[in-house]
Amino acid sequence: MNGRALEGIRVVECATMVSGPYCGKLLGDMGADVIKIEPPGGDPSRACGPFPNGDKDPEKSALFLYNNTSKRGVTLDIGKPERRDALERLLRWADIFIENYPPDYFASLGFGWDAVHRMNRGLVYVSLTPYGRTGPRASIKGDELTITHGGGVGYVLPARSVDIDRAPVKLGGCQVGYHGGLTAAVAVMGLLMGRMKTGEGHLIDISLQQVMLTLVGPFIASARYHQTTWHRVPDRPPATGRMETSDGYIVLGAADDHHFRAFREVMGKPEWAASDEWDDMRWRTNHLMDIAPQMEAWMKRQKKNDIYHRVAGAGIPIGPVNTAEDVMNSPQYAARGYFTPVDHPAAGEYRYAGWPYRMTASPPHVSRPAPLLGQHNEEVFRHVLGYSPDEVARLQDAQAIGQASGGGA
Repeated sequence: MNGRALEGIRVVECATMVSGPYCGKLLGDMGADVIKIEPPGGDPSRACGPFPNGDKDPEKSALFLYNNTSKRGVTLDIGKPERRDALERLLRWADIFIENYPPDYFASLGFGWDAVHRMNRGLVYVSLTPYGRTGPRASIKGDELTITHGGGVGYVLPARSVDIDRAPVKLGGCQVGYHGGLTAAVAVMGLLMGRMKTGEGHLIDISLQQVMLTLVGPFIASARYHQTTWHRVPDRPPATGRMETSDGYIVLGAADDHHFRAFREVMGKPEWAASDEWDDMRWRTNHLMDIAPQMEAWMKRQKKNDIYHRVAGAGIPIGPVNTAEDVMNSPQYAARGYFTPVDHPAAGEYRYAGWPYRMTASPPHVSRPAPLLGQHNEEVFRHVLGYSPDEVARLQDAQAIGQASGGGA
């Protein structure tokens, strides 16, 4: 393959925080030309951090820096009348438009799906909202907590808790946003392929609540139709699954007969599990909890990484519960070149999380660090949209665009 996978594809991103920006990042890292529109005050994620050394500089937010690599950045107050021409020029230029504002917001500005489709028939319009653009909850706001529970994920959390009365919790971090952005990127790729045949763009209506429900659909169905509850909180401590070692936790999956037989050998086939009856899954189903205290006591005498390698070496599914330090120092990630260094003019150089896929041709890479606020105003407004220096100055005077923070292209 010559060039990068999405080379020549033009993207306008008018989105904040995680879901829309992560979608834009994935496309940009694959070679698309992504222009990110921020309000003059910046994407709210710039205020979220974490920040290196506690320096709460909006140019150094790790959340913003990670989700906005490989993009050019401009500032534009899309709520001002003077912004209409600039936004329209950008949407006529683009192949893809990504936004995660309330469903009627862009329609109120004259840039709803129908209007945009008339001005650019080939545009793929990506809308990410908490509950989708239709239905009784379409206009309701949502966040990580409410959508986690609205999508049913909270029902199965905290998984394998010994406290049956503990309230549900949300997933850590910004999982709704990342899963939503990934889903949007997959949908974009499908429509781009379809557009090659028809030349027509279409609307992608992403409901973040529905995205999260897809993660736990079978569990929810089982709870509804079979009245199962063990997926969320069992009434007894687990004999396998998450287990505590002397220096951390592992997750053990010795459910099949040959796996449990091998695990008994790793343990030294102790007297309390010596009977061949333990090799039968039906027997274990009814009696495994009888030896749970012995198994847990044995596991607590082991070291996490040592038992992981011993058990994995015996062909048994097992994995360590890694801390952030474990992940960053993992030889497996290092061998696959997962973490990639990115040097940012304000934040400096750090290792960023990479991509879960490798390709023999056109591998993804970070083409540029996340933009400084308004960094590419001059470049985009003059050389992409064709504005004269005087026209750019008038937009700045009308406060329709902000002043650039500085830095190079």
